[in-house]
Amino acid sequence: MKKIFGILLFSFVCLSATFATEPIKSIPAFRIQTEIKVDGQLNELVWANASAAEDFIQTEPIPGIQASHDTKVKFLYDDQAIYIGAFLYDSEPKKILKELCIRDQISNSDLFKVFIDAYQSGLNGFLFSVNAAGVQYESIVSDHVEDINWNAIWESEVSITDEGWTVEMKIPFSSLRFPSQSVQQWNVQVAREIRRWRETSYWSKVDPLVNGWVQQSGRVDSLIEIHAPVRLSLMPFITGYLNQGNNSNATNRISPSFSAGADLKYGINQAFTLDMALVPDFGQVISDKQVRNLSPFEVFFEENRQFFTEGTELFNRDSLFYSRRVGGRPQGYGQVFEKASQLKGQILSNPEISQLYNATKISGRSASGTGLGFFNAVVGSTHAYIQDSAGREHQFQTSPLSNYNVLVADQNLKNNSYIRLINTNVMRDGSYLDANVTGLTTELKTKDQRYSILGRGVMSQRFSNGNNDKGYSSTLRFGKFGGQWTWNVQQVIETDRYNTNDIAFLAAANEHTYNFNGGFAEFKPKKQNVQLYNFKANVFYLRHYKPNVFADFAINLSHFLLWKSRDAYGINVRLEPIPTRDFFEPRTPNFTHYLPWPVNYTGSAFFSSDYRKAFALDVDVTYRYFDFPGRRNFGFGFEPRFRFSDRISLFWNLSVQKNLLEQGFLIPNTGDLPLEPGNIYIGNRDRWIIDNSVSGRYIFNHKMGVTIRIRHYWDQVKYKSIQVLYENGYLENRNIDLKDGNGKPLNDNNFNAFTVDLQFNYRFAPGSDLILVWKNQILGYVQDTDLGYFRNLSETIDAPQTNSVSLRILYFLDYLQLEKKLSKKKNTGFHNQF
Repeated sequence: MKKIFGILLFSFVCLSATFATEPIKSIPAFRIQTEIKVDGQLNELVWANASAAEDFIQTEPIPGIQASHDTKVKFLYDDQAIYIGAFLYDSEPKKILKELCIRDQISNSDLFKVFIDAYQSGLNGFLFSVNAAGVQYESIVSDHVEDINWNAIWESEVSITDEGWTVEMKIPFSSLRFPSQSVQQWNVQVAREIRRWRETSYWSKVDPLVNGWVQQSGRVDSLIEIHAPVRLSLMPFITGYLNQGNNSNATNRISPSFSAGADLKYGINQAFTLDMALVPDFGQVISDKQVRNLSPFEVFFEENRQFFTEGTELFNRDSLFYSRRVGGRPQGYGQVFEKASQLKGQILSNPEISQLYNATKISGRSASGTGLGFFNAVVGSTHAYIQDSAGREHQFQTSPLSNYNVLVADQNLKNNSYIRLINTNVMRDGSYLDANVTGLTTELKTKDQRYSILGRGVMSQRFSNGNNDKGYSSTLRFGKFGGQWTWNVQQVIETDRYNTNDIAFLAAANEHTYNFNGGFAEFKPKKQNVQLYNFKANVFYLRHYKPNVFADFAINLSHFLLWKSRDAYGINVRLEPIPTRDFFEPRTPNFTHYLPWPVNYTGSAFFSSDYRKAFALDVDVTYRYFDFPGRRNFGFGFEPRFRFSDRISLFWNLSVQKNLLEQGFLIPNTGDLPLEPGNIYIGNRDRWIIDNSVSGRYIFNHKMGVTIRIRHYWDQVKYKSIQVLYENGYLENRNIDLKDGNGKPLNDNNFNAFTVDLQFNYRFAPGSDLILVWKNQILGYVQDTDLGYFRNLSETIDAPQTNSVSLRILYFLDYLQLEKKLSKKKNTGFHNQF
């Protein structure tokens, strides 16, 4: 291994010779003494005195040519903020697209963006954009990846004119991070999208063949004597709830509740920020997309809680922090159902979410390129209550008092390379186990960003009753990531004891994988009606770490093509040409058994039409063939999009999957199945899965709108036969009657998840929101598998359900604004006395 690493490192150094680079565009910012009114008119005289950034270059549809229309952007600044004024010329201003949407979303509209990398890292920065309808969107960029959940307070207005449209922005220095220097130079990129032509152009040329766009920015200089202001803000909130019960005896009972808390932000210095959530409340977060999980792996759910999605880019790297662990479902939630069955009683309460008392994070990056992050959260203990058959009440602890910590140190290196150390720690009260994970990652890149080598090592430790259960993971990757032809090779080793799931998400360990990836991309095709296309290939080989045995081998091929009409298609093929072995499905603790998989081939294709049109459609089909009689998988996706006006849009997302003779570990739904203890049973089942959702939005203006999502997930399972699995992968048929004495199936059923999320948002002041939410949820089973989809849906809607209506008012209080108002009042009072 050391020899291989040495050869790769030597090759990398040879490739790191000096490369020719294009001259970097630069423009001076102009200091002003007069006040700017942000109204989108750009009629103050000071705008005429500033130099203009112009001569934009296309990235789409034809990389490297001049933009079709002129764009001029100017930069002003004073002691409080930087101002950006943009003149976006258009020969047909009446055709400028300006669809409204909720803040921080993308719509069918022309767009203007400004990216600021004040530390000139070439990796990180802040992105501010506004569309032609005036809707704001901002994100924080880390290693070229946008985090759209980051929020900032800034001003912008747009205006449609006879010559195109104009943009005026005011970005307070309190919303940025920059070094403490008397004369500053920032890396800045400016972009414009003309939506009706799907043309994207940049002030500083962005070459799509270069890996990463942040380092291709231009520069804004002559920022003289600017200083980071006091950054202190408080966002108190109050929320009122009307909740409806979730059992048949309380479906009409409505219980009110209230909560109050606050989010605090404080700028420790010009680079680092403290964020605190005091008594947080996440009751208005959109519902998870629940599914039936018959696999041996945990289901991954997206994080939707704002505190954990905003400004967490440092913590989320290397897949060592999964914030849903913090204040998520208690560890012993599922065990309560077993205890209730043992007591022959009923569950009085079993909280699905642990109470988060508070959460704190400190993050930022210094002028030397050192990024530091610290996260801490305290989660309270959780208890369930069960009433037994004799009427006695029992209390069970499902989760202890817990403390979660994450520490990250990330250093930028030459050529946008980096080295990063991360440590996570979980401490639990009582006899529950504690955990600690430490990981070190470095990636070195050549000057032209085409080649890079990455190395990562991680150690996991779990402490229980004086024992330390250690596991390890290592990753080595080398490849070419820029240019038309790209490739990389990667090796990942995860030992059998490696476990990061106390604070991260790890589907499975005990793996030793090899990957080869290759691709070709053409951004300037010879065919006039084609905008771009690419081909990709992947070869995947998997062995288990312990025992060291073969598990899987696959070849993946894909092709994508985008026409200049903005219609697109893609084709994907997966080949598993030899029998493989699944050691996870049998769920044996030491991987003593494996489920054999036959040779199989998968083909899929999709088509996506032009989103600029009032009606657009995405459709996909999948077929999987198994070299086994009767075993097949079919899939179909249908996603039409309707835009009725610039205010009203409707989206339908339908996914249908049919698996014939699917094999999987048998999870009995009833104790009536005559199963022998100690055997591992595999069920052969037919499975229908339909995921059907409709979402829509009505936007009143760029500060107010309504969104809705209605989703129904249906998963029907019908068992055909049962087999016993032995250590050598041999499956023995068992003649087990799968029906009861009345001819009803014992293990077949329908699982349903039905949710409604309706939300009204009104931003009544900068950073201040009024949010009204209705949430409805139904989770459960319908036993009759002879019902069709619509009768099943009807029975689901009639089942017990939960409802919640909530109103939240959140107000943004900024220290600088309060100080300014108090100063004005004081001065006014003084003058009135004379």
